[in-house]
Amino acid sequence: MTFPDVDTLRLCSMLSSSAFGFVFGVLWLRDRSARHFVHWALSSFLYTAVLYAFTAAPRDSLAASMAIYAVLGLTQALPVAGVYALEGGRPWRWWMIVPVASAVLGHVLPGMLDALGWMARTERGQSVCDAAGLAISMGLAGFILAFGHGARRSVGRRLAGLAMLGYLPGYALSICGMFFELPGKNLVALLALLSDQVLLGVLNLALLAIPVEQVQRALRAAALRDPLTGCWNRAGLEQVALRFLRPGAAVIAIDVDHFKAINDRHGHGAGDQVLISLGREAAALAGEHAGQAARLGGDEFLVLLPVECRDPEGFMTRLRRRLEMSGALTDRWSVSMGLAAVEADDRRIDDVIVRADRSLYRAKACRDLEVRELR
Repeated sequence: MTFPDVDTLRLCSMLSSSAFGFVFGVLWLRDRSARHFVHWALSSFLYTAVLYAFTAAPRDSLAASMAIYAVLGLTQALPVAGVYALEGGRPWRWWMIVPVASAVLGHVLPGMLDALGWMARTERGQSVCDAAGLAISMGLAGFILAFGHGARRSVGRRLAGLAMLGYLPGYALSICGMFFELPGKNLVALLALLSDQVLLGVLNLALLAIPVEQVQRALRAAALRDPLTGCWNRAGLEQVALRFLRPGAAVIAIDVDHFKAINDRHGHGAGDQVLISLGREAAALAGEHAGQAARLGGDEFLVLLPVECRDPEGFMTRLRRRLEMSGALTDRWSVSMGLAAVEADDRRIDDVIVRADRSLYRAKACRDLEVRELR
């Protein structure tokens, strides 16, 4: 069996890694707040430097080889640190010392065992320990990327993690090759570099896809939210309403009384503050009961409460109290609410909303009547 030339494979890996490092660096220069590109660029450039150092560093220098393996372990932790930075968390975590330590320990373990007289150091044993240490390093980083907290939200992140885990079969074959005398000199480096030709591109392209996914999620979320109050808009309401279409769930329609008068007397800024306060308090209180709040337009809001919320009337009382405490309700304005329960023959949430609106109009009529009687 004829294997590709190791030096050629190493050069291909260096060129590919450098190219991706350059791309990450340029993207960071365009947006200095995108710290994740710094981590990814550093990982790519350091990996290029490590590949060069394997050929240029003195072979009899333990300090130099330990430094090379430490940097190699660091290059496997840096992609995860970049993902953490992109997600708004702390880039560096305690476990990131493990990829560095395992890479170094795997390299120095044969010499340590030889010095203690427990096992003679051999080329085969050195290769096996090197491969095992790097496999642990790569495997941990890849597992965190593919299956750690938040991985389910990002296909790019899972793909990047699986690309890192894709190196493990190569390391396993390298270890087996040391025991079963498979042909090929320096099999550990050879299989790792062969994996590079496919997996290195997949890894870096997957990393590039993660911020694109994040932007797409933000755009989708913005399209479903009211920009002023943060509540669901009509399109967002359609996305969440179906799970409330169960007998016993409740729909509460909310309307600010004489909202036009507020804008006319105090300006649109004051009106916006009323809407913001109403949306904030309605969404917060609904969230406490596993419910949702939506703004249908203008000063019309809607709250959906699940079956488990057995006291929708109490919810309306608590919401009114919270609005009073927030300052959204004063002597100059108030809100009216209408309640409707989901019935067994309801097939659309719109049918329940119509009944809630009718209840709301009756409440507004009663309130207007009370105001006229007081006058």
